[in-house]
Amino acid sequence: MLVNHERRLLNKAAGSDNYRISIQRNPDASWPGDHSRLTALESIGHLERVGVSDGLATWQITATGLTQLQALVGGAA
Repeated sequence: MLVNHERRLLNKAAGSDNYRISIQRNPDASWPGDHSRLTALESIGHLERVGVSDGLATWQITATGLTQLQALVGGAA
């Protein structure tokens, strides 16, 4: 379910010291499934890509993403 992935990924970014989430490219040069989910969150403004280097992609949660996370967490309670 998209909302569960959205909440999980936004929560992981929000819970980190620098409000960022990173994923590593697989050895076969493909991206893990979360790459497409993170890209989708980026496309709607909840995350901002801050870099791709040496097969590591990094996003930072935006103010919109923090607001969405609060709505998801509040809605789940």
